[in-house]
Amino acid sequence: MLFNNTERQGIFIILLLITCLIILPRYVRPKQPSFFLLPAVITIDLDSLKSSSYQQSHSPLELNGADSSSLVRIRGIGPYYASKILQYRERLGGFYSVRQLKELKMKYLQIDSCEHLFRVDPSKIIKKRLDTMSFKAILRHPYLEYEDVQMIFQAKRQYDTLSFQLLEEKKILPAHKLKKIKPYFQ
Repeated sequence: MLFNNTERQGIFIILLLITCLIILPRYVRPKQPSFFLLPAVITIDLDSLKSSSYQQSHSPLELNGADSSSLVRIRGIGPYYASKILQYRERLGGFYSVRQLKELKMKYLQIDSCEHLFRVDPSKIIKKRLDTMSFKAILRHPYLEYEDVQMIFQAKRQYDTLSFQLLEEKKILPAHKLKKIKPYFQ
């Protein structure tokens, strides 16, 4: 035997419930559906949804000046992602490209499909002076690793002063790293 007696009774009760809750209301339906019965066809006015959304009614959001409440209005960004974006912006010093949001690896926000919702003003980036920064402060930058900061401080000891221009001239860091950090350091 495939099922014992109690399993057969359970299956029978489940089928009876499905019939009573889903199938019968479709056949015995009042002309005006009550609150508890599901209507046969649910209609949604897509035009009203589109006009009420942030994406259609507002200009692109400027990432370097946005606060958490304006970020949350974008579909796919909740309070958690908004705080992640703001913390990352602070660690960077500002965004120079919308594509930098991809570095956050947000699961529910596809940057490629919603890139038009954001814009970036590079003039709002806070440029820091390498000369005056501590080891820990430079290490907090997301594009630099421990070894990179060690090389920067070796150069600082060797040349007494340090600037981004010196890093470029002396090729202290690899070219791809220099390109990434260029907007953030003087």
